[in-house]
Amino acid sequence: MNYRIFIPVLTALGLVLSLALIAPVPGMADEVVWPVKCYEGDELQKVREWEKTWAGKRIDINNASGVKEYLLDKYYEIFTDPAWGGDYYFEILPYQQMIPSKGDIKLTRQYAPQCKVGENDELLNYVSGYPFPNPKTGHEIAYNFDNINSGDNMFAYMNAWIIDGKRKYNRYMALNGWMLWFSGRREVEPVPDITPNKKGIYRGGSSEYVTPATMKGTLAMNLKWKDRSRDWASYSFSSATRRITRRSNAQRQSSLGGTDVVGDDDWGYSWSMAACNIKLTGRKELLAVRHQDLDRLMKEAIEGRCLMYAKQRERINTYVLEVTRKDSDYIYGKQIWYVDPESWWILQCEKFDKRMRYWKWFEMCTWVKVSEYNGEKIPHMAFQHVIDVQRMHATGTPSDCSIGIIDKKLSPEYFEPRALLKWGY
Repeated sequence: MNYRIFIPVLTALGLVLSLALIAPVPGMADEVVWPVKCYEGDELQKVREWEKTWAGKRIDINNASGVKEYLLDKYYEIFTDPAWGGDYYFEILPYQQMIPSKGDIKLTRQYAPQCKVGENDELLNYVSGYPFPNPKTGHEIAYNFDNINSGDNMFAYMNAWIIDGKRKYNRYMALNGWMLWFSGRREVEPVPDITPNKKGIYRGGSSEYVTPATMKGTLAMNLKWKDRSRDWASYSFSSATRRITRRSNAQRQSSLGGTDVVGDDDWGYSWSMAACNIKLTGRKELLAVRHQDLDRLMKEAIEGRCLMYAKQRERINTYVLEVTRKDSDYIYGKQIWYVDPESWWILQCEKFDKRMRYWKWFEMCTWVKVSEYNGEKIPHMAFQHVIDVQRMHATGTPSDCSIGIIDKKLSPEYFEPRALLKWGY
């Protein structure tokens, strides 16, 4: 027998077998290791040792230097400057892990392996959960924030304090807000999508101004798309003229009712991530607010003071993102976001004007809310705090929210422009 004729066959077979041995087993390469604690092992032990000295302590101008390395420079400067008040304080809590909901864990592990960032920085193949639980780039971290779990159905009453730090007085603006997730749902049935959804909406947001009298009855609506390469749609309704107008990108960069925020500033940033250049520059340990007692914060606030008393901070190792908009005419020249590696909320951010001068300091104070639908505990916004350091001016917005609720204004037909006319007055 001529065995030579088998040599090519055997060689090819050997190549196939060797490739099979080094190829990943289906599902193995895509296995998602998550959730991941911010601190584990030796790092956690170091934090616990540090907490033996600092946890439970009240930090004020007299001892703030001891924790300066865990505060942003501009915040420390304002916190300790008598011209801004000089008598502020906060407390330090022990680090507590933010544990994701059962829906978060299930859907993140199921769908994260298929997600990726496209050539134009758009999010591709997203269904639900967090798309990048083990992120490696700035856009991956940003898209985790872009898909935070807010309980799928949300209502919030927000009473904004508009604070003039020079003249020592406040003005107030109150509004009701509703948010409905059409896609990326985790908690409230149907999961993961409301169907039909012909327009491809990811999330709808609507707000109704209650005070002041000059804005009472004004409605606003934002629609965020499943196609993350698209700019959001933004509309407003005037009760005086009973007209609906579509807000331009330029209008979204204007101050909202005399506050220190523009249309893109809610939750730190509320617009398309594909419109941004986002660079991961490293990590930064901060004393950030993640388990705030909102009632106490509100009770201890003093009119005309730009900073708040009684914030409750814990040590957390944030991701640091440097963000610029691809549109060179954008209101901010640069932003720096400090992102929670467990909840994916932007905990603090710094915003610079077009001349790269420090302009605004933001802090998103979170707490843990319980879903009224399934009892899951979900991190959410308690208080959004913005300081305009150039004007000695600030805006504080307590957000007493309910999540996982069922309400007629949390139905798909409410989140379309014509609904503004129907529900307005």
